[in-house]
Amino acid sequence: MTLPDMYCPGGKLTQSGTAVAARYPEINIISCGGISDVPQLLDSDNGEYVLPIWNSNQGEIKASEYVWDLIEDSKIKIFDVWAKSIEFWLVARSGDISRHGKIGSVVVAETQCSKFLRDQGVKLEPYSLSDVAYEAYKKGALLDGVLVAPGQGENDEGYEVVTKQTANKNNFTSFVRLAPSNSTNKNIAPTSSWLTGVTIDSLAGAVLDEGQVSFLEQVFSDSQNMEEIPKLIFVFKRTAKVGLLFEGEKFSSGDFLNAEELESGNILVHEDVGELEQAYSREVDALFSKEFPEMKQDDFILHCGVNTFLFACPPLGMYTHGYEREAVEPVVRLYIDKIFEFIDNNGKCSSGEKDFFNRHKNSWGKKRSEFIEFKIIKSDH
Repeated sequence: MTLPDMYCPGGKLTQSGTAVAARYPEINIISCGGISDVPQLLDSDNGEYVLPIWNSNQGEIKASEYVWDLIEDSKIKIFDVWAKSIEFWLVARSGDISRHGKIGSVVVAETQCSKFLRDQGVKLEPYSLSDVAYEAYKKGALLDGVLVAPGQGENDEGYEVVTKQTANKNNFTSFVRLAPSNSTNKNIAPTSSWLTGVTIDSLAGAVLDEGQVSFLEQVFSDSQNMEEIPKLIFVFKRTAKVGLLFEGEKFSSGDFLNAEELESGNILVHEDVGELEQAYSREVDALFSKEFPEMKQDDFILHCGVNTFLFACPPLGMYTHGYEREAVEPVVRLYIDKIFEFIDNNGKCSSGEKDFFNRHKNSWGKKRSEFIEFKIIKSDH
């Protein structure tokens, strides 16, 4: 069995397209217009689509924020989630010395390349996709150049790559491969982890209410070892609700909610959101080890972008992507607290996890999760 064609906004020359090509070298990539066109296409097509959903500098990708809405409505299934470092190349006409004070690119480049733009004293002229900006530039748009995905413009006559170093530090984007929920597509390799969504009310005053605490505690109750504890990987904020995306063992509403809680609807569990051949948290950990070692140089890390926060606890393999610190941190602290409690009660864990716990055991015993001081890493913005 081979993978079907994959539809990608803008096709193979965009950031998403290059991410797909790197992930699936033999796949046929087909352009499907812009990111905003995908929901309508999903209604009429059984194909697979790849979308960017989160960036370490930008936060949730606004153009694709409907992905969580589709999860809540049980309209899609996710077959892959992965993170990739993102670079933008500055391409300009050969020998062009004109100055218009503007560089064209996809709108998210304004955040992801903010330091470069600021240092150059230019503003970003936003386009729907980087290849759309490049085409406009070639047709005469008054720009000093364009920021494009690596490889684009490299061999085009009359154009040159001015620099390949334009992105802010620690710049990576998370992508999802998805299909309609009724799709017959499936992964080839065995599933290593499942995805489950949970919708909760927004936190009041950055504090979890009794029901939310009870639910999260239940996540740990039946786990016999650390590998069975689901990891919270994404937090999607909406006006009155918050979406949580977990990976790990399969679980359902009945596993954690009683009849009264199910009736109230204050907490909703979205079962069978997706299944992954490779666990996302492990891949992020490997990416950081290889390309962003700064993200692993402390036991507790908080990476701050413009509209985003990434909470990391590398010794536990925990990486939680979100924004609005006060909306995510209480959940992360409770999670770490319950993991410490699990290990303290002789829960099965690795020797490295045990050593990590022992390193902080006394402080945790005195102050619980309040002992945690996150090492703050800021992007270049």
